[in-house]
Amino acid sequence: MPDMSLTLNHGLKTRRKKAEMIWQLDLSILTLIVICAFATIMVKDLLSAAIIFGAYSFLMCLLWTEMGAVDVAFTEASVGAGVSTVLFFAAVHQTTRRVGFRKSGRMLSKAVGLIAALLMGVVLIIAQADFPGFANPFTPASLHLSPYYITQTLHDTNVPNIVTSVLADYRGFDTMFETAVIFTAGLAVIAILRRYKKDDRCDLPEPYIISEGYPDTIIRFVARQLVPFIQLFALYVVAHGHHSPGGGFQGGVILGASFILLAISYDSRMIIGRMSERSNILLGNIGVLVYAGIGFLCLLLGANFLDYSILSKVLPATDKIMARSHGMLGIEIGVAIAVMAIVISIYLNIVSHGKYDKDV
Repeated sequence: MPDMSLTLNHGLKTRRKKAEMIWQLDLSILTLIVICAFATIMVKDLLSAAIIFGAYSFLMCLLWTEMGAVDVAFTEASVGAGVSTVLFFAAVHQTTRRVGFRKSGRMLSKAVGLIAALLMGVVLIIAQADFPGFANPFTPASLHLSPYYITQTLHDTNVPNIVTSVLADYRGFDTMFETAVIFTAGLAVIAILRRYKKDDRCDLPEPYIISEGYPDTIIRFVARQLVPFIQLFALYVVAHGHHSPGGGFQGGVILGASFILLAISYDSRMIIGRMSERSNILLGNIGVLVYAGIGFLCLLLGANFLDYSILSKVLPATDKIMARSHGMLGIEIGVAIAVMAIVISIYLNIVSHGKYDKDV
């Protein structure tokens, strides 16, 4: 116990010294984040709002990185500053850039929204008083849970990335249902956007040039050269996520972004020919089933659900510890497949006005 106290005290001194050195950077980033948040709400041009929101996500990425949460920063960069911004651009391009002016009720709605935001802020400030101090090493979580993860992760799972071992092993149930939520949310978005009848009541014009790509030789050449490297990097992020920052969520988004790049630079029809609506929905189901299937395989072998150590019975030349590492790799692959399929489906539905493969 004295050794643990010395370690905690040394860690606390190091964090305090680091905080004294970079608090100016923290304050600057936080100020810019608040400015971007207000600008996103107040600006009238929706395209400008999407650009500012992308800058907001990038600043959040910097803040997470500075705090040492590299995996969270990676997710924010790929999802928030990356694919989400592209989806906003596509939605604005297919609708309108300007917010319609409403003659009455606008000030009332703003006042109601402001009051609700202020009340929620007060509630959060009051609740924050009951939380332990930031980076306090003497909280129950820091004294009991975190030291075990830090000291035993490599011994238990043979995975050096603590974040991956926590997400995919120690609390694998939570991550499995997060994957199911992403898939369900994607299906809900597709159900809202999809237009099955040719003569429906949706009075939208035909898809703009964004669905037909840009007939520029330089753009298409650069995109064609970049896509293989992007996909290779995505596979590396998935396969190496338990050894370095990354994993299934980030790798799946990057894989989806590579197909979106081709759709923007060439033609949506080319992507639909390779990734049809049926294929994307099927891949989404397969991704979730791969995750759950590994858990059920553990049950069939006589262990608990998602207890990967039992997989050593069916994996050749693998002990129980290495089997946990391989099990995490399997579920990361399932997550990547599901996320990639949903990202592609949402983009193609947006740029085709929900007509997808019929009238694109």
